[in-house]
Amino acid sequence: PQDREPRAMNEPRTTAVRFALAELPEQLAAFAARWPQARADRRGLVFRDPARTAALRVPLLAPRVEPFEPLAAYAERAEAPLGSFVLLLLRAGALAVGYWDGAELLDHRAERRYVVRGHGKAQPLHQKTRGKSRYGARLRLQNWRRLLTTASERLHRQWQQFGAPERIFCGAPVRVRAELFAAEPPPPFRGDDPALVVLPMHSHRPDHRELLRVHHWLGHGRLELPAVDG
Repeated sequence: PQDREPRAMNEPRTTAVRFALAELPEQLAAFAARWPQARADRRGLVFRDPARTAALRVPLLAPRVEPFEPLAAYAERAEAPLGSFVLLLLRAGALAVGYWDGAELLDHRAERRYVVRGHGKAQPLHQKTRGKSRYGARLRLQNWRRLLTTASERLHRQWQQFGAPERIFCGAPVRVRAELFAAEPPPPFRGDDPALVVLPMHSHRPDHRELLRVHHWLGHGRLELPAVDG
């Protein structure tokens, strides 16, 4: 299906179309035929034509795009088999993690714990902005630490059982990622791990359904073409 996005006054009109990972070679060939000089952006997320009137966003599950890589060069390796990867979603009070080998989900876990105050603020953040905590606050902090430990231990178990994945997709706020790396035990990867990909999207409260929704999003790209009026 097609969808249109709000645009600035001076931006050209575009039509956006989502496509599945299996369609990537076809989409790359068509884009290259029309814009043979297209190159990736500096983050390796999207190919653009020189005039910046069209864009092709590669599914994140596809082989990684190098910054400023010519589209023709990428197209030669775009059909590489889908390898192993982990998808980790972590927010205050909720965890969802899955380990995939290609299209097969080998292991997954989702868990929730009471760590959010009545007005919706997560206790670790509230603790930094208010005074000493009472019993309820201590319980929420304890549950949060246990959830971080659960996430880390599950990741270690997956690494041991299936091996280190080729990529790690992480959907978590910056503060939450920092607390995960400070957990005991720490996760089996570091914040500067080349395999780590921070999701450039918003995710909802983690559970198994959200894990599958984000996985589906990872397997789709986006084509933005100049709109045809009339």
